[in-house]
Amino acid sequence: MHTRIWSGEDEGACREMTAALDGIAVISALAIYRREVVPRVRDELQGWEARAGVIPDPALREAALSALREKRPNAEATAVFAILAPRPRRAGALRAMTALQTTTDYLDTLGERPLEDPLASGLALHRALGEAMSPSALPSDWYDHYPHSEDGGYMAALVATCRQEFAALPASEAVRPVAWRAAVRCGEGQSYTHAAAGGKDGRLEAWAARQPGPQGYSWWEVAAGASSSVAVHALIAAAAEPSTSAAEAELIDAAYFPPIGALTVLLDDLVDLEEDRATDQHNYMSCYPSSEVAAERLASVAERATAATGALRHRSRHAAILAGVAGYYLSAPAAGGEFAAPIRKAMLDTLGPTVRLVMATMRSRRRG
Repeated sequence: MHTRIWSGEDEGACREMTAALDGIAVISALAIYRREVVPRVRDELQGWEARAGVIPDPALREAALSALREKRPNAEATAVFAILAPRPRRAGALRAMTALQTTTDYLDTLGERPLEDPLASGLALHRALGEAMSPSALPSDWYDHYPHSEDGGYMAALVATCRQEFAALPASEAVRPVAWRAAVRCGEGQSYTHAAAGGKDGRLEAWAARQPGPQGYSWWEVAAGASSSVAVHALIAAAAEPSTSAAEAELIDAAYFPPIGALTVLLDDLVDLEEDRATDQHNYMSCYPSSEVAAERLASVAERATAATGALRHRSRHAAILAGVAGYYLSAPAAGGEFAAPIRKAMLDTLGPTVRLVMATMRSRRRG
């Protein structure tokens, strides 16, 4: 028997094989997403749009319809997590995800309105997210600090749908404590972020400092990761697997908070940077002193995200979702600007060629 020494050529071949396998995983995930998920999520959104259209209060009706029309890509994008669910339970998981993201986008739209006390209003409104993942919580007075409240039961229907569909998933009880924590974290993050719009607000930084998690992240990276809904969607999908344990749910949450959630929000803010500056909206990318520093930091976060997904069941599909997140945002025209250029290069260098495949697909869809 001969002992073979591992050579540089072997390492290069291994990288090429890994890239090829990653590319196959991305193509497979995209095919399932387009064929099975997109038509269903669009049907769900059409139903919620019909429900929003009869909201009695004109201001709330306009906000709900605006969220459904302008933020529709959010619901379609987060629906990709349905590919993690077993096919027999995919439809139920998708209904829960769509209701949750529709609620999140509606609350986000309400939070963008000028308010006397945006933090108190945001925290009250966003209690709906935690209650959507809790089987026993009584509905709060979500509109307690908001100037409008007659929504005709719209938000209650969203919360009830998410709650019922999640409860019907076989591992919901094992996953629920972690999913509830992630939903509450997201709601608080959204609330503090909106309250910080228009200037520095030390409450956001203080809130981020109180969040438990690993070392090595800037406070705004923690806040960005916390305010993302992606961890909740990944946990809903995990609840569709009968064998998912509480320990596995913790691993999933750790992969998505902070790293993947932070990348989702930071890359979204990168695309929206100029618009947010013009409208005086809070933008996490403004926390970096330069695009070169931002590129270095996002590459580091991407490395941690990649390592975290490697420990998960369905790791190839989690990796495909990560590539999809990066490719979706980096393919946007705004990601081609001077500030974004070093960030895009760093992300492509870190996450590999599969992101380019997603970028090409996204560009083709945008042109179409």
